Amino acid sequence: MPTSLPVDVLGELSVLSGEGAQFSVAAKGDRISVELPSLAAGRSVAKQAAGRLQRKAMLSKLHAGLRVADLTLEVNVAGTLVAHLAPDSETTLLARLLGISPMRVKPLGLLRAAISRPGTKHVA
Repeated sequence: MPTSLPVDVLGELSVLSGEGAQFSVAAKGDRISVELPSLAAGRSVAKQAAGRLQRKAMLSKLHAGLRVADLTLEVNVAGTLVAHLAPDSETTLLARLLGISPMRVKPLGLLRAAISRPGTKHVA
């Protein structure tokens, strides 16, 4: 099996999680962007994977798929980049502590998202 089959993606969708959190997913070129309205919505979505071990296994499979397709997943909260998962991403201590390993967490983006008022968008 080839180690990489690069693809270009294009699309937009709005998603409503099982717990009622709404977010959007947009894909263009080699980027897939998830836009969450708040950190609370992100926690709600993350809790869909019942437990830390299941979430880690799911993210590891996602990372493997992103590597094969040569795609990068970006997670934004109110317009601020808080984490990403690229083919060459290596986990960080913060991602392990938050239970979202192997994502790469952007500490300043996370802090900005945590202290921002609802409805405020930041340009990174």
